[in-house]
Amino acid sequence: MRCPSLFPALSWRFVGAVGVSSFLLCVSESKLYAASAGLTASVTAAVPAAASGPVSLHDAILAAWAADPEQRAYMADNTSARRRASAARSWFPGGPIVSGQYYDDHFIGSKVGYTTYQGSISVPLWLPGQGTATENAAKADEKVTNWQMQVQRLAMAVRVVDLAGQGAVLSARLNNLSAVSHVLEQTTQDVEHAWAAGEISGADHEAAVAEKADVDGTLADMGQQLEGVRAELETLTGRDTLPDLSSMDGRRLARDGYQLDVEQDPRIKLAEAQLKKAQASYSVARHSYMPNPQVGVMLSRQEQYASPWDTQIGVQFQVELPSEAVNTPMVMKEMQAVSRAEADKTLAHRKVLAEYRQLRAQLAAAAAQMRHARLGQEQSDLRASDLSRAWKAGELPLVEYLRARRTALDAANRQAQAEATMRTTIARIILMTGQTP
Repeated sequence: MRCPSLFPALSWRFVGAVGVSSFLLCVSESKLYAASAGLTASVTAAVPAAASGPVSLHDAILAAWAADPEQRAYMADNTSARRRASAARSWFPGGPIVSGQYYDDHFIGSKVGYTTYQGSISVPLWLPGQGTATENAAKADEKVTNWQMQVQRLAMAVRVVDLAGQGAVLSARLNNLSAVSHVLEQTTQDVEHAWAAGEISGADHEAAVAEKADVDGTLADMGQQLEGVRAELETLTGRDTLPDLSSMDGRRLARDGYQLDVEQDPRIKLAEAQLKKAQASYSVARHSYMPNPQVGVMLSRQEQYASPWDTQIGVQFQVELPSEAVNTPMVMKEMQAVSRAEADKTLAHRKVLAEYRQLRAQLAAAAAQMRHARLGQEQSDLRASDLSRAWKAGELPLVEYLRARRTALDAANRQAQAEATMRTTIARIILMTGQTP
């Protein structure tokens, strides 16, 4: 299969080092390729002992949907539109109209005794095509609410994925900082003894203490940020446990054969539904070129001395003629709504297409970053260990060792960030296909 040049396949040299094979987003042909081998490191969350246990990303997304207050509002809108469509199938566009009159000459002092009773009942009539157009408009509104619900679910799921990625990065950084803090604690104790013995300068002692204080301060800040992520997750899902992202890898993309199609994206479907709704409303306006005519029956009873008749029955028909002053603004307003809906659909198509391309670029970049970050972390850890031994042997200044330890910490953090980005990107791709990761 040939794919458009807008989405070329990822190069093997970008992804081979992290075990994810070439990945391709073919929007026009609705194909999503992936092959895999695994990302060996896990982005599991560090959950306190008080948490209620691990939770999968799938369960977290479903919980967020169930707890979303917007769901009830969209369900109410959907029910309203469905009932309006049913009401549009009635015989008449409105309820019957009852009127009555009474005339009596006694009120003006007349002695003739002339009295008249009149009453009528009439119903409005649909204009040609108006009932069908009204029903179609209600059905279009129902479809809009359905796709609004799907878009809301997508946005909620993406938010959960983003929070899971942020939490995974913060957890990994906390673990890295805790390990470095433990190492620096031992280093600080060694420096204290050496400084007391006069074997190192005060500057080295101050550098060690400052480095340890900086790491501990960053550790507290990371803990606060992680608590904020967990608090937001609790408001969305009802649990503060970080969702597990370990199942989001290239093997899942290859195994399940997910396909991305811009035309099937719920945001595009929503834009199309809104366009059809605007077109249906325009059709209603065109078929409502005049007020609804009314037809009915009327009864008249006259009581007059020596009158040869006393009761009459007849037909009543009332029509208000069309008015350009009323009809034209109404039709033009709906025409403008159609034009805006067409523009919104085009903009939504461009936005989604750009997002798909950004996902592809983000996945490629994360794969490359994973390869370099993993290699950088391994070498930085080896260098820090070597310089630790060299410093203890008195072969180099303490500052060089502390700088190496900081470099190793930065490399570990970059690897955690790249891996979380990789996994959250894969989860977003799965969401864009209409599936729940």
